[in-house]
Amino acid sequence: MNPIKNIHEISFVNVSEGDLRQRVISVQVSGEELNTHFSISTHLDAFIAILVLSGDADIQINYKNHALHAGSIVLLSASHLFRFTRISKDIRCRLFFVSRLFMDEMDSTDMINRRVKYGVRLYGSPVLRLQLADMKSIGRKMEYIESAIANKAHLYYKEVVLNTVFAFYLDLSNIIDQQPNLQSESNLTRYEAIIQGFINLLSVHYRREHKVDFYASKLNLSTHHLTHILKSITGQTASDFIAEMLFSEARTLLIHSKLSVQQIAMRLNFADQSSFGKFFKRKAGMSPADFRK
Repeated sequence: MNPIKNIHEISFVNVSEGDLRQRVISVQVSGEELNTHFSISTHLDAFIAILVLSGDADIQINYKNHALHAGSIVLLSASHLFRFTRISKDIRCRLFFVSRLFMDEMDSTDMINRRVKYGVRLYGSPVLRLQLADMKSIGRKMEYIESAIANKAHLYYKEVVLNTVFAFYLDLSNIIDQQPNLQSESNLTRYEAIIQGFINLLSVHYRREHKVDFYASKLNLSTHHLTHILKSITGQTASDFIAEMLFSEARTLLIHSKLSVQQIAMRLNFADQSSFGKFFKRKAGMSPADFRK
């Protein structure tokens, strides 16, 4: 059996035409379903959250073993390889998968910063133990997402799903930011500290500085070394991060501002409207003008 690559290949999820389950999944599963799909090494091109509601299990993540109990939440990125090595008969989990494509549509610039911040901190230790109140809160957010996905008759279907996913991320960020072992910068490894420094620089300069060598020089690294560190820890290159921030800002300005496409191109420091249009079309599959319509 080959590792799953895309979330719609998970057969216990019924995907019907017109819903969003090819890109977003929120579902409660039993131990049998976990064993069927995730007892072999699996890689998903998605953000993954696994909330243990009852029972216990052992999970191997990037060849490192972790014990799971009720109240554990596993937070994985597309650069994690995982499999369950032991599952108790009474285990129940709620799974939440969001594809990269859907995250591109959801992310505001602020949310990218939040997601990357805890993604870096949790990369090597992706299992958290939640307090009962936090477990219930996160579980409810996952249920809301499942309900929103099922309600295809809603006139604002996609927008409702996007907002429930956004609310989940905010709740998760709130919980993670209060984890005492994650608050101190001294807990970061050297690579994690470099990535955090890169993200801090990026949040200030991304509108003006699009070249990787600017950020590398600020961090006293070669361009190759910075890209290698980012790729090894997050699965994304420095150019990917820069493009993600620019694309998020461009979408926000096209939707919520009255600036012309040319003015947006200037604000984001593209050479001209044509180069901005080519960049945006590569990311969105359509021109900025068509996106705004």
